[in-house]
Amino acid sequence: MDAVPVLHEDEHLVVIDKPSPMLVVPAPGRRGATVVDRLTEQLGRRVQAVHRLDEETTGALVLALSDEGRLGMEALFRAHAVERDYLALCAAAPSPAAGKIESGLEEGRDGIVRVVAKGGERAVTHYSTLSRRGRCTLVQCRLETGRRNQIRVHMAALGCPLAGDRKYGYRVRGDERFGRVMLHSWRLAFRHPVLGVPVRVEVAAREPELRP
Repeated sequence: MDAVPVLHEDEHLVVIDKPSPMLVVPAPGRRGATVVDRLTEQLGRRVQAVHRLDEETTGALVLALSDEGRLGMEALFRAHAVERDYLALCAAAPSPAAGKIESGLEEGRDGIVRVVAKGGERAVTHYSTLSRRGRCTLVQCRLETGRRNQIRVHMAALGCPLAGDRKYGYRVRGDERFGRVMLHSWRLAFRHPVLGVPVRVEVAAREPELRP
């Protein structure tokens, strides 16, 4: 089994390039090694999750190697003090080409997260169009909040679901087929909550369609 690529490591935190498909932590009814399992074995020490990426999403993911690191990163995420830039391949061009999406999100009993007119968890995504990619459009998304499936739900609400994301409305057209949801955690930046130094990583996606 291939090692998980490590982008940054110190005594408190590790940042990896998450592969797909792989859950970060265990989920009900699911089997198989998680990111936490794989990395704990790979590094030979306890690894703790501090945020999540969807199973099929690739790219930069930070995990804690100490309780100080975990508590510090959780505080940074609550304060929206972590810059998170994603690359999303959308099935259509968003209109307008750039903007801010702010809405309430709520997960239904069917496991689908939806935009709701009242209530729900506040979710904010900033996006900008980068380029056309055949029938699709490459979009950069920056998360202000980090709700479950947030980018996938917000882009689908604009009428441009992510390529490969059948859960949120992608439909196969012709020979244009994708083996996963085309979403990649591209850049991650924050001030280290324990050491006080800046941490910034950028990781290229494996698929050429997801490279700016």
